[in-house]
Amino acid sequence: MEVIKIVFFVLGVFFGEDSRIGAEKTTVTVNSKEKEVIIVQEGLFALIKNEQDSVQVNSELEKIIARNWRKEIKSYPSKSCTFHTTEEGNLNAKIILKYPSENVLRDFALDFNKEAKEFSLINIPDWNVETEDGALKGNYWRFSADDSFTFIVTPFKNMPDRFKSVKRSLLPIWESEKMN
Repeated sequence: MEVIKIVFFVLGVFFGEDSRIGAEKTTVTVNSKEKEVIIVQEGLFALIKNEQDSVQVNSELEKIIARNWRKEIKSYPSKSCTFHTTEEGNLNAKIILKYPSENVLRDFALDFNKEAKEFSLINIPDWNVETEDGALKGNYWRFSADDSFTFIVTPFKNMPDRFKSVKRSLLPIWESEKMN
């Protein structure tokens, strides 16, 4: 398994190296026949302890608004990122990526076994992975490459108290950044 370079539940890493922007819940759907990944991030938030963190979040948002994709994703044949707000006052994101080959999904912790015709996702207990389309075998979730599959991750469900106090909804920050 490759070193995980990009994780599905941190928005900023699609547009830069490090990120202070996460999602409460992320739903990932992989359609291997269409070579498409759909990532829906719900309840976007930022961790802001001080002015430097605030500056970093604003810098990340500038890259996101400009759609400055990180180098690993720039070569994808098609990519989009849209945002919408919920009635509850949350900001959500939907990222759709058409990937060039199964091998590039290693950046997302998804490995492809051509002989077994299956994808595998490392099982990190803190990610709280839920799926009806895969089976947990050893340390990996296994998914058939013949069908689309979906999994949900909620890695911030058990966030330590020291982070809860600096967690801020991204919606007001997003709205003020979009106005500039």
